[in-house]
Amino acid sequence: MSKWRLKFSKLGMGKYISHLDLLRTFTRSIHRAEIPVRYSQGFNPHQLITFSLPLALGVTSETEFVDIDFEDTVSPDEILTRLNKNLPPDIKILKVSQPIFKAHDIVSAKYIIDIIAPRVILKEKIESFFEQENISATKKTKKGEKEINLRDFIKEVKVVSLEGNAFRLDALLSAGGEANIKPDIVVAKLQEYLNSSEFESVDIHRVEIFFENDKKIESFC
Repeated sequence: MSKWRLKFSKLGMGKYISHLDLLRTFTRSIHRAEIPVRYSQGFNPHQLITFSLPLALGVTSETEFVDIDFEDTVSPDEILTRLNKNLPPDIKILKVSQPIFKAHDIVSAKYIIDIIAPRVILKEKIESFFEQENISATKKTKKGEKEINLRDFIKEVKVVSLEGNAFRLDALLSAGGEANIKPDIVVAKLQEYLNSSEFESVDIHRVEIFFENDKKIESFC
């Protein structure tokens, strides 16, 4: 088995690394680590690297996944150790394992969202936003912009803490090929609903990815 799935975290300043730059980061780190990797065929061969669910710019995560085709001569322990020595400090390989499930089976992702508003917000007011049956929003697609009901993409949201103008949300949102929504769209519509001026700060952190297997929802690995 030459294809390995790498679970990695993207923290701190790593949230400012775009998806394209992240691909370059892994490509160069593999080269510096001198790990034997397989390449595509054709006139412009490239390393066989596939990210499962690319992270939006400005979001941190402890549960990112990338599939890479390595040569059979390298072990998972070597991959983890040698890559971590050559990756930026805010990107760290946590686990190397054989892929069991496919990326297109991803159905949702869980986020922790920390918000500081310019004024005190009541918990009931926040909850009333998510209790709406229809939340009109605009979603960008490959074919342009599309009007959606944001509520269809929100599986579960809880206000887990609130102190004055600072609050934290646990949000389970649709993700993957069938239905995907970025958490910043949810934050923007919440801000609009609260009739608030721009939030003083918003920190979004992805903690888990889920897939559907035989109609069962399980953690992606």
